[in-house]
Amino acid sequence: MDISITQERFVIFGNFTVSGSVVIAWMVSCILIVFALIVRFVLLRRFKTVPHGAQNVIELGVESVRNYCVSKLGLDISPSLNAYMFTLVLFILSCGLVELFGFRPPTSDLSLTAGLALMTFALINYYGLKYKGLLGRIRSFGKPKAFMAPIKMVTDLAVPISLSCRLFGNMLGGVIIMELIYSVCALVVPAFAAIYFNLFHAGMQTFIFVTLTLTFISEAIE
Repeated sequence: MDISITQERFVIFGNFTVSGSVVIAWMVSCILIVFALIVRFVLLRRFKTVPHGAQNVIELGVESVRNYCVSKLGLDISPSLNAYMFTLVLFILSCGLVELFGFRPPTSDLSLTAGLALMTFALINYYGLKYKGLLGRIRSFGKPKAFMAPIKMVTDLAVPISLSCRLFGNMLGGVIIMELIYSVCALVVPAFAAIYFNLFHAGMQTFIFVTLTLTFISEAIE
């Protein structure tokens, strides 16, 4: 078994190459965009006061993410993040589920998880500055005691590293375990193992990433 931390690269134009994770992430993004367009221009026009079928599923997903954001941030702040969090859930979950179709999850590439973590880091500081102002944000590092400021600053700077490495490590670990299972027994057993490592595991990592994102934003504005 040979599993590399970095993924195979593909030639696009001349000497210009991109990693396999980028290609799969583009595919996932395109599928989600097409899905969003279908919902907006086809399904949305058929929505009824009493939901049924696909409308039930969509409304359940949207309401679940919305209610979770409200529970973490409150009604005042949640609306501005609901759409982003819903998109984040769909993207990370879809990136994990592509393994069911024989592709390596893009989230097992540190460059992609680092990009997601940097977006979270930007949101943390944006909302911290928006609700506390520059001086308030600076003062928050010195609470409850001023001598803790350097420690809290280092802790904040470590957030994107922690988030990216956690998601990357967990998803890569799932890939390695599935490869080990395939190498030992290629029949029947991998199908049952995939229920956990490709479905439950991907969903759990999505939940953890979203929860940590909301928690860090909540800490920045409290």
